[in-house]
Amino acid sequence: MDLFRNLNNTIMLTETQQHPLLDEAKKWLDHLVTYVTGINELKNTLYKWAAGKSDHDVLIQIEHYHNQFHIQLINLHDLKHDIRQHMKEVNHMPETDQSERHQELNEQYQFLVKDLDQLKADFLAFTAE
Repeated sequence: MDLFRNLNNTIMLTETQQHPLLDEAKKWLDHLVTYVTGINELKNTLYKWAAGKSDHDVLIQIEHYHNQFHIQLINLHDLKHDIRQHMKEVNHMPETDQSERHQELNEQYQFLVKDLDQLKADFLAFTAE
């Protein structure tokens, strides 16, 4: 009887621990969606700003930012996919400790957000010149 009670408590504790993981992952997804919107807005700004530019160095930078926006949209898509997959695993396998994978995704999320913020700052500085 005690074994059953301990097993039941362990399962309840594990399920309780999973909810913060899901909550945080959902926040990441919501935040990444805003970055997708932001990158698309920056792309539109680039296309408008680039019209009529002919200086070779400027054209190289325009191509660079065009490529970076495309690459970062792919990175956003991939990370969002990985987070959704992680959320499914947390939901479908509550008895499994997902904290290590969650930490890996957190590091990827933080790294990507930092890169995206730097890309935006660099692009805005470039277009302000």
